[in-house]
Amino acid sequence: MIEPLVKESLPLPKNIYKRARRLRSIEEIEQLFPGFKALVDATEQEIPRPKSDKEKRKTHYSDKKKRHTVKTQLTVQF
Repeated sequence: MIEPLVKESLPLPKNIYKRARRLRSIEEIEQLFPGFKALVDATEQEIPRPKSDKEKRKTHYSDKKKRHTVKTQLTVQF
C-alpha cells in the first residue's frame, strides 16, 4: 500500500531496490543509504471478529491473512 508512494518519492535503480528489500540492520541501511532520516514498515495484526457491525467486519477482513485484522504502520525517525 505505501510501497508505491515510497518508490515514487525515493526513486532507486532496480538493482539497489532489490538489495534494499533484504536489509536487516540499521548499519546495512546506513551503508546503502548514507544520511537516511526515517524507516517505514507496516504489518497486519489479528483482531477478534467484529460482531455488531457488518460494515466493520467487511472492512477489517484480510483476504491475504484469511482473518480480521487491523493494519499498523510504523515510522521511525532518526
